[in-house]
Amino acid sequence: MLFGGRVQAQVPNISYAEPIVITKGGVYTGNYRSGSSSTPCVLVVTNEPVVLENCTLVGAGDLVQAGGGSNLTVRKCRGYGLEPTENNRPRGRFVDAYQAKQLVVEHNYLEHTTGILANRWSGDGSAQQTLIIRYNQGLNCDGRFRNGGKEHRSFVQLNTVQNLAGIDISFNEFRNEPNESAVEDNINFYNSSGTPQSPAKVHDNYVQGAYPYPATESYFSGTGMTTDGDGATAATTTAYLEAYSNQFVSTCNAAMNIAAGHDVTFHDNRIVTSGMLADGTRLNATYAATAIFNGYNKPGSVFFGNKIENNVIGYVKGGYNFPYTNRHDQDVVTGSNVMPTTGNTHMPNMPITVQTEQNEWSLWKQKLQSQGLYVGPQAAIALPVQLSSVATAKPVAQELYTLMGKLVWQRPYQEQLDWNQMRPGLYVLRTRRQDGSASSTKVLVE
Repeated sequence: MLFGGRVQAQVPNISYAEPIVITKGGVYTGNYRSGSSSTPCVLVVTNEPVVLENCTLVGAGDLVQAGGGSNLTVRKCRGYGLEPTENNRPRGRFVDAYQAKQLVVEHNYLEHTTGILANRWSGDGSAQQTLIIRYNQGLNCDGRFRNGGKEHRSFVQLNTVQNLAGIDISFNEFRNEPNESAVEDNINFYNSSGTPQSPAKVHDNYVQGAYPYPATESYFSGTGMTTDGDGATAATTTAYLEAYSNQFVSTCNAAMNIAAGHDVTFHDNRIVTSGMLADGTRLNATYAATAIFNGYNKPGSVFFGNKIENNVIGYVKGGYNFPYTNRHDQDVVTGSNVMPTTGNTHMPNMPITVQTEQNEWSLWKQKLQSQGLYVGPQAAIALPVQLSSVATAKPVAQELYTLMGKLVWQRPYQEQLDWNQMRPGLYVLRTRRQDGSASSTKVLVE
C-alpha cells in the first residue's frame, strides 16, 4: 500500500478489446484500450449516428476520435489517459471531433486526459445538429509531456465552431489537482460563436483548479474560462456567448477573461481564489479574477459589446488593492481592462481562505441535489480531495470511497481495515472529526 506521491489515472482492472474503427451507425458498448499515442481507442469514420454508451476507454492517445460529418453521442463512459508513448506529445483527448455535424457528450468521467475538442463544424445548429456537453466529471486535464514540458489543453475547447445555434455547455464538474495536472484554459472558445438569436450557453459548471506545473511556478497563462481567437472580422471572431451561474475556484492567473470577440457576457458567476493550497503553500501565479481586454489588438468593428457584470468575486493577490488590500478582483493595473470597476459584488473585506473555497464545493453539491441532477456516469458522491489538511479535533469515523464516489465501507475510526482484502486500485479515505470537519486522502492499494 502506498500513500501520497504522483498519482496516475487509475485504470479499472477489467478485460479490454483492441482499438475499434466504427464504420456503421449504431449503439456501441465495450471496453477498449490503446497503448499508442498515435492510435485512438475508438475511431469513428461514418456519418451515420453513433452512440458510445457505458464504455471504458483507456489510452495514451485520443480516446475517441471522429472525422468530418460525424453524428456522435458519448454517454456514460469512463476515460483514462495513459502516459504518452512519444516525446513532446501530451495525453490524448477524451473526445476529438473534427467538423462534426452533431456532438453530444454527457454523463461521462474523464481522468488525466486533455479534455473535449470540437474542431470546426459541419452541422446547421438545429436540435439534431448542434453541440451539447453536459453532466460530465473531469479530473486533471493533463497536457504534460513524458520528457518534460507541456502543451496548452482545455477540459472543453471550441475551435472555429462558428455561427452555431444551440451550443450548451452545462453542469460539468472539472477539477485539477496541483502538481497532478497541466491545464491552460479550463474552458476556451477560440474563434467560435453562437448566433444573435441563440447565443452559446456556458452555465452551471463547477471548475476548480488552474495551476502551472509545478504549482508554485510564478508564471501561468491559463484561466477558468477565456474567449480567445485571432479572427479578423466580426463573423470570424468569438461572439454571441453567455456564461452564467458558473463557479470558478482556485484559478491562477485569472478565472474569467474576455480576450477576444464581441457580444460576450459573463454574469451571475461566482469566482473565489484564496491564493493558497490546502497545505498552506502559497500560489505565486495568481493575478486578477477577471478582465475584458483586446488581446489580439483588433479594431472596434471586431472587439465590442462585451460585459462582465453581476458576479460575486473574491480573489486574493498579495500587494494589490482592488477592492481591498491584497485583493485583485479585476485587473486595475495594466490599463488594458475595459470593464467598469462597478457592477459586480465583491466578497467582504475579510480573509478568503481554503475554507472559503471549500464552501463553494458545498454550494455546488447543494445545487445538484436541489435540482435532482448528478455528474459522471452514475449518481455518486464526487469528493474534493485535498493534498493535506490540518487536523486538530479528535477523529471519530472513517469512510472509504472509490474515485467515482461509491461508498465502499463506513466504520468507527478505531476499527482497523485489513487492506489485504481490498481490490487493488485507487481509493479516497475520508476521516470525520468531532468538530464536524473532515479531510480526504488518496490511498493506492497494490
